[in-house]
Amino acid sequence: MTSFEIRQVKVADLKDLHQFAKACFVDTYASQNTPENMSLYLKEEFSEARILKLLEDPNIQFFFALKAGQIIGYLQVNWGKAQSEKLDSSIEIARIYVDKSFQGRKIGSLLLNQAIEFGKELGLQWLWLGVWEKNTKAMDFYQKNGFEIFDQHLFKLGEDEQLDWMMRINLKHIS
Repeated sequence: MTSFEIRQVKVADLKDLHQFAKACFVDTYASQNTPENMSLYLKEEFSEARILKLLEDPNIQFFFALKAGQIIGYLQVNWGKAQSEKLDSSIEIARIYVDKSFQGRKIGSLLLNQAIEFGKELGLQWLWLGVWEKNTKAMDFYQKNGFEIFDQHLFKLGEDEQLDWMMRINLKHIS
């Protein structure tokens, strides 16, 4: 049985987080977006300076999924003022990615469980996220894990405004 580890990301992990996060985003979305929009978004949201700012925010926490010390996935959760939508008693999964070579091995479920437990530790009621309407694989994953669509919002990738479905689960109903 292969074991995986989840651990909090620290400021000292900046370079590893920056490299892994950027690579996962490109791997996931480059084929469905223009190079210009990808470049602009990566410059704005995935620079080392931007990621350092997120790591230093007291309302944001990152976690790595590791296998034998190798980063194979990561999670970013936001609460309070750091959420992209200011929802009461809520924690947002801002990013959750698993390296493609490790998908299908329950790493996404481990990271999702980490978000659930972290939200419970904070005493919050809702765990929510935005999922691009074209990312049916992700929507299926969240629906299988009890999330329901409750709203929508726009996500701007470069100059392209895209529709995200907002999905949530009530943390008070998870044992």
